[in-house]
Amino acid sequence: MVFVQYPYETLISLGQNLTHLSESLAESHRGAEDCEGLGSDQSEIQSAIESFRDTWRTSLLELENNIGQWGGLSQAIGQMVSDWDTQTAAALDPGE
Repeated sequence: MVFVQYPYETLISLGQNLTHLSESLAESHRGAEDCEGLGSDQSEIQSAIESFRDTWRTSLLELENNIGQWGGLSQAIGQMVSDWDTQTAAALDPGE
């Protein structure tokens, strides 16, 4: 069994940063541009660019989604454990 300990604030901050990264990626969908000036005998080049663009877009959307999910999960875990720790400490406090 492996025991790992992370500060709650680090998990929450990591989650927020990953969520921000995912949102930043969503704002700038970039890929290959059309290649202007190709002759009719060079249609395979344009077709390859379009194929690359479609594959790139699909991969980028999957990356955005995965980063966003990991960010939300990390933030939720950090907050949940922090809340649990606070509530447990309050419940065990004998009071004065």
